[in-house]
Amino acid sequence: MQRITRLPLLIDAVLSKESPHNAEEYESWKLTLALVQKIVAQCNEAANRCEQAYELERISKQLEFPSHIRALAIAPVGVPKQGAKPRFLVKRGELTHLIWRGDDAKLTFGKRFSKCSIYAFLFSDLLVLCKRKGDNHFSVIDYCPRSMLTLAAGDSLPQLPTKDIKDPTSKNLMLMTLLENYERKTVELVLSCPSVSDQQRWLEAMRPREAETPGEKLYESWDCPQVVAKHSYESDEPDVLQLELGDVVNVSRKLPDGWYQGERIREGAVGWFPGSYTEELNSAHVRARNLKQRHRLLAFTATFLESQKSK
Repeated sequence: MQRITRLPLLIDAVLSKESPHNAEEYESWKLTLALVQKIVAQCNEAANRCEQAYELERISKQLEFPSHIRALAIAPVGVPKQGAKPRFLVKRGELTHLIWRGDDAKLTFGKRFSKCSIYAFLFSDLLVLCKRKGDNHFSVIDYCPRSMLTLAAGDSLPQLPTKDIKDPTSKNLMLMTLLENYERKTVELVLSCPSVSDQQRWLEAMRPREAETPGEKLYESWDCPQVVAKHSYESDEPDVLQLELGDVVNVSRKLPDGWYQGERIREGAVGWFPGSYTEELNSAHVRARNLKQRHRLLAFTATFLESQKSK
């Protein structure tokens, strides 16, 4: 593998000694360099996929699902679905779960909250929360599809009773909401990160990309809308996706003028196409979007009612 990755350097050195005046020889070496660079990129991609698959296999052996929690296959099993993206690990680490007691609860040593350690595995399409049972052994306590997950910096959320926290180690808070956990319930967790940098890294890892163009919408592969072509569409533009009736496309971008960018499921072709030629399918993305809208409404209502009480 290392020898293959060095080939472009060798060919580039040869090319630098060739004279552009010798057009045939020069163009031949340029083409060779481009082809070798493409091969090296494919080799690197294949090596990364192998490393990711090995890592998933290793993690799957470290996780233990209790009898009351339906077990999941962390590592891929069988033939993947058409258009499915391979799962990979995004981030992992220890977090502190803060559990608040109500005003009418019997307090232990005058404390309104208790702390417990949890270990989080964030995959490209899944979040798994665990209790550590050893150096490399974890017991799963909950999980949630990544599309059903929201995360916010807890320090800026007025609904959290942060005034009760006296422990300086319980800072860098995040409010994690599992809109649909393994029991198909909504669960909110107040988590404390070891440091500010760790908090920001978790937030960036879990939050979707933000669009730079006004009105543009960006989607991740783990939470993207699917559309089906209602009409055929043809174009001579090289970056346009030709559509045939019935083509299903995963949408990665939507521009305000109605053009979409996406990947056709049947063979992975990527390009732009007019959204008006398609209609959105009822997919997991739609369900997650509706749940997120409902949760935002409930959170806003709760915050408003709490503010009215304090007046």
